[in-house]
Amino acid sequence: MSIAESPLLGPMRKSMGNFTVYSLNGMTIVRSKAFSHKDAKTEKQLNMRARMSLLAKTYRTLSSILCLGFPENSVGKSPQNMLVSANFSTAFELVDEKPVISYPKLLVAKGSLPEVKVLEAITNIDGITVQYDADLSPHYVDATDELIACALLKSGELLIARQYRGYDPIGTILLKYPALQADNVACCYVFTRSGDGKKASNSVFVEVKGKL
Repeated sequence: MSIAESPLLGPMRKSMGNFTVYSLNGMTIVRSKAFSHKDAKTEKQLNMRARMSLLAKTYRTLSSILCLGFPENSVGKSPQNMLVSANFSTAFELVDEKPVISYPKLLVAKGSLPEVKVLEAITNIDGITVQYDADLSPHYVDATDELIACALLKSGELLIARQYRGYDPIGTILLKYPALQADNVACCYVFTRSGDGKKASNSVFVEVKGKL
């Protein structure tokens, strides 16, 4: 906003170009409006917007697990920022020339700890039982690390389980949901987080099968 005192132009009012002029208490007030801009909609731009929209929806759905999955290099960044950074270029596939989230490619956690070796995941009367290799021989793996599992159901419900990695060579973690059927699971992931919460592993997509 500016105040105009122009003997050449004299009193002014209304609009001209991107300026709006009016008088107030004997002064001429000039306000600038933003120039109208063309909303470009190239195929590339539409693709990028669609990806951002899908990741925003994913964040809203998985926010309670994403706040645990990106502890490293997160100063000044939100979990949503970290989700976008980790997945914008890699977590999509094209269906009818439009991007959709590919759950096997999606990372809900990212970090420097070794990935969890999942042996199997099956549904049973109690929910989803995930069996994993709890070998402690890799560097930077500790029995006090936290194992975190999550599963998104097609109904929109999010199941989460957390426990210590432990000392047994083979471990199991249960995502409780009585009488769950495998075809009702949209996606399932497992990752580890250090005991102090400062490090994490990349998440591993888990294929959930029904008990034979």
